[in-house]
Amino acid sequence: MKPLLLDFAFPHLNNDMTIALAQIKRTGNMPPLAGLDSDVVLDIHMTYAQYLISDHRTVQASQVIDNLIYDDETEPNMPPIYNTWLWVARMTLLIEEEAWALALGSAENALQQLASIKGKKSEDFMALLVAILYNLAAVHNAGGDNSRASKELTKAQQLLERLCKKNNDRFSAMLLYAVEASTDIISSRTKQMNVLAHYQAIIDANTLKLSSAASQSETRKALTELVDTLRKEGEIMLQMGNGRNAVKYYTKALRYHKKLNEPLGMTELTLSIGLARALMRLINRRAAAEQLLTSLLPLARKLGASNEIIEIENLLSNKTHNFNIMTLLKGIF
Repeated sequence: MKPLLLDFAFPHLNNDMTIALAQIKRTGNMPPLAGLDSDVVLDIHMTYAQYLISDHRTVQASQVIDNLIYDDETEPNMPPIYNTWLWVARMTLLIEEEAWALALGSAENALQQLASIKGKKSEDFMALLVAILYNLAAVHNAGGDNSRASKELTKAQQLLERLCKKNNDRFSAMLLYAVEASTDIISSRTKQMNVLAHYQAIIDANTLKLSSAASQSETRKALTELVDTLRKEGEIMLQMGNGRNAVKYYTKALRYHKKLNEPLGMTELTLSIGLARALMRLINRRAAAEQLLTSLLPLARKLGASNEIIEIENLLSNKTHNFNIMTLLKGIF
């Protein structure tokens, strides 16, 4: 499973942090706090913790988070929604360290804080609940409890589906991550394909229709990783001799890749070759495979993809040989 995208779960703060965040990004450090009200100071610390995590400065982020959680002066005045995010952030960092028992402890503390929040239908509340469920699925999956992990992931997906309809900019990237996680957690290939089929319409309708450049970038990254995961699943199916499922995975990968609106290139070429290889495993689709391979040769030549050109020509040649062999065998028997 991919690590949780913590930004989507970051709650709305009580103060505008635009200037403070700009200073943090410019210097990489905490801005001056002298003379500021305590609630502003708290929001700056929250913003700084989020920045450190996104900048992959995890050791410093852990220190800031622990200071906020365990500070006797700050903690009593900490809004529960803030405290919940801090425990979720701590849990996420512990998962990266594979400290599973400590991560579960953080989940328990996060849920205790979440239970004390009054606005249980707010976006911030639901986002944090999704984050906890996704992280729990990661922990239980790592521990071999796939049944529990599958239930937690399914619930997170269902909540994200609802949230995407209300605020696609904020939640679309995390939905893509949660859908992709199905290939790690759900062992049944049929159930995996059912999940992909269920969320395909949502992904098609909402992907990349974003007003925020930052969220668009995150969604593109998540979609790219989903395409790569589907490609790998297609390869596994081919190795297992399951051409029918391989076709489904490669077809999904190509469909989602087209949503990126990128020029025809190596990714589409390799995915299409994989699809052709899978189609060749199906008796009634071999003609389609040959047509696809023939249409790919100009693209491969344009890209100067010498290895792929050889692979395409070999697949076309083998197709002819295999047809002749089958014809001869039928004549003998």
